Amino acid sequence: MTGGLKVYYVPWKPFLMQNTLPTFYGTLPIIRTILIREKISLVHGHQAFSTLCHEALMHACTMGYKVIFTDHSLYGFADAGSIHMNKVLQFTLADVSQAICVSHTSKENTVLRSGLPPEKVFVIPNAVDTAMFKPASERIRSDEIVIVVISRLVYRKGADLLVEVIPEVCHLYPNVRFVVGGDGPKRVRSVRIGEMREKHSLQERAEMLGAVPHAKVLPDDMVVLARPDPMDMVQAIEKAISMLPKIDPQGMHLRMKKLYSWHDVAKRTEIVYDRALRCSNQNLLERLSSYLTTDPE
Repeated sequence: MTGGLKVYYVPWKPFLMQNTLPTFYGTLPIIRTILIREKISLVHGHQAFSTLCHEALMHACTMGYKVIFTDHSLYGFADAGSIHMNKVLQFTLADVSQAICVSHTSKENTVLRSGLPPEKVFVIPNAVDTAMFKPASERIRSDEIVIVVISRLVYRKGADLLVEVIPEVCHLYPNVRFVVGGDGPKRVRSVRIGEMREKHSLQERAEMLGAVPHAKVLPDDMVVLARPDPMDMVQAIEKAISMLPKIDPQGMHLRMKKLYSWHDVAKRTEIVYDRALRCSNQNLLERLSSYLTTDPE
């Protein structure tokens, strides 16, 4: 691929949320071959629910490589899925050199779930490509307010809340129109939104784009936060709509360009890589000891 990027496709069939069945050691021959053939120095895994990530980190640690893990999401502590996932995370991350989270809240969540020492976890936010998203040179003169929702349609991203939020906001503001873009393993969410459109006769005011091509924390005047509750989200949207007349799209774009840059993300990630590569190698007893002391309780 462009930029010298090489991609290997592991011949394992995904079965749920683009994940493969855990094999523990089934992927070892493939991962070992790739690491040796490409003369890898450091292994960087992403996403807590990726079984391939966990197995790659485990095999890389066994082979003596430095490993880094990036967690992109927040997970709970009480439901069955989170309890099991947190135990897997504690085992997998017991031997990592460094870890990265995309926000300070994410770091706190990951440290509590995995038992990682906070000094091994770095915060590097995601960025946006401001060259791909630019405001119009002239503001469109229209009374219509378009609310765009771009997200994977999964439960933990609040897809279910849209079914209650959209009718309420459309009732409060006759000039509001929603555009929902995104797909996901739980496509049933979009079916529920479709049923909502039929029930409330919002076919013309709630547009479903489906999957869109891939082409967080902001200052207080650029973001309105809400609890995962439909009424609280409606109130947050009301507040955001009241802020619209005061917003300068071009000025906001220039601020975003400075705040979240992929070049900055790359530099900060490189610092974490350098720290990981300078970590001392652990002997077998030290590694076994880290596995035995990962439970934060």
